[in-house]
Amino acid sequence: MKIAILSRWNTACGVSLHAELIGREFIKMGHELVVFAPNNIRPVAEDEDYVIRCYSDEGDHTETFFDERPFLENDYEIFLAERIEWTPIKHLRRIFSEIRKKAKTIYVIHERKPPSSPLFYEFEWDAVICFDERYRRQWSKIFRDKIHIIPYPVPEVRRGDKREARKTLNLPLDERIVFSYGWAPELHVLPILPYLKDVSRIEPFTYLLLVDPNSGTRIPEYDFISLRIERPPLERIYTYLHAADLCLMHKQWDEVREGEVVISSSVLMCLGSLTPIITSDTGFVEFLEDEVLKYRSFMEFKQLLIKTLRGEVGLEKVIRAAERYARRNSPRRIASKFIKLFNEI
Repeated sequence: MKIAILSRWNTACGVSLHAELIGREFIKMGHELVVFAPNNIRPVAEDEDYVIRCYSDEGDHTETFFDERPFLENDYEIFLAERIEWTPIKHLRRIFSEIRKKAKTIYVIHERKPPSSPLFYEFEWDAVICFDERYRRQWSKIFRDKIHIIPYPVPEVRRGDKREARKTLNLPLDERIVFSYGWAPELHVLPILPYLKDVSRIEPFTYLLLVDPNSGTRIPEYDFISLRIERPPLERIYTYLHAADLCLMHKQWDEVREGEVVISSSVLMCLGSLTPIITSDTGFVEFLEDEVLKYRSFMEFKQLLIKTLRGEVGLEKVIRAAERYARRNSPRRIASKFIKLFNEI
């Protein structure tokens, strides 16, 4: 098939990760791919030859631009769009009838809730993808029988060698390491640092913290923190994960508002490493069960982390569940579901 994807690409973003995981799998399966992507505000890798940067990502507050020529001149029979709210949507709407003349159109829902802009609903899609039943319930009245559930993919399961990973990253070989990664430490790291500090006094560990170079957040210089300023590609993130004993993915409990449906692409991105993940019990992970360790408060977090560091929490059950989930939702399996849908329509 000849497939076009409109999405962020090669950037630190859940929409980008979704498109990359299925898009690269399309190529492995023998399909042709062209990617229409915006200017990249958080690049993590060099672009492939099939990536065309032809519009502005309105989230970066630069002057809006939209080059319609790649959409009109390239040959494709499937047009897969992700999160059009982040495109110059008026410009896309203007040429959408021309896109529909050459291709079937499919939309992937990443929105937390239906947008308020009337323009969003002027696009006629042949099919709409959502990630689970929560999204289907939220969007069923809008898209009705066009909705199909295809889960968010998880990177391929990759077992790592902890000792070799630590040597590669120049980390201590004999210390317990808790790892966090993200581009918004002011939301997901600073609130939990006092509790990590308390735990470190009871059960010593190294908190390996990876912070985006553009975050601008000042991280306190605690003795137990090993700070790295880096925006690595997925392969290197997995090296960090394989070096760690635990991965901490904290989200604030008020980040999900009433009526919103969300998933944590960060958690799913890390799941295939088989490093146990400990995370706050929020709407971001309500679709997961035994695959992660959850806490409902900061005090519960302290107790859970202490027990885990002491070996009082059975991590094998968590690892087995994570592996089952990752294999069930591997890029190959999820990309195959997309191809099956493309053939049906």
